[in-house]
Amino acid sequence: MIEIENLKKSYGELRALDGVSLKVEPGETYGLLGHNGAGKSTLAKILTGLLRADAGVVKICGIDAQVDPLEARAKLGYLPEESVLYEELSAREHLALFGDLRRVPRATADARAERLLGFLDLAEAADRPVASYSRGMRRKTAIGVALIGDPEVVLFDEPTGGLDPDGARRFAEVLSELKRRQRTVIIQSHILGLVQKRCDRIGILDHGQLKAQGTLEELRTTADMPSADLEDLFLHLTGREARDAKGLLD
Repeated sequence: MIEIENLKKSYGELRALDGVSLKVEPGETYGLLGHNGAGKSTLAKILTGLLRADAGVVKICGIDAQVDPLEARAKLGYLPEESVLYEELSAREHLALFGDLRRVPRATADARAERLLGFLDLAEAADRPVASYSRGMRRKTAIGVALIGDPEVVLFDEPTGGLDPDGARRFAEVLSELKRRQRTVIIQSHILGLVQKRCDRIGILDHGQLKAQGTLEELRTTADMPSADLEDLFLHLTGREARDAKGLLD
């Protein structure tokens, strides 16, 4: 479970988060949307313990992330927007390394790594250094790293970036397994189709404030747009309008 109450963070005069509150239950997949600069990255850094909030409360599985950041972080799996990997290590070595860091018993970690490598279609390349991997293969390796510790809470930032359609399908199947295991999941993405299809509830962050949150139907009710898709709802709730590009390059 993730509980966030009245979270605030500023960088000088810039208010990155301005009283954000949300709660994500076990077994729930929550999609967090926002334009660039809306505050999503700041929120992720606070959740992962890389930043301290100026005010507010963040709890991961009941643990205050600002009082006991190491204990809170132990409950969290994180996939950053960029697949940050060690170029000289293979996918198998990455999973072994992060299994050790997560204090997973070696036999358990090895068995889990084999299942992840096979499922993510990395088995044939598992012992090659990631420097030789395509972008999609690197992304799959990073997904495996986020999951090797079987975390209770998982934060995915642009998870399907670089994945081909088959890889994106594999990720969707991972989400189904996390839900089956009652894991708490937050997805930050600009891929609105992914969020609309895979998330139970959606939050729309704009200028550091959570403008709306709820199911797709609840967002439609809030916006008084009963048949709108998520793109139209997002633009409406953040005060943006579609623009006509006709004549732009004349």
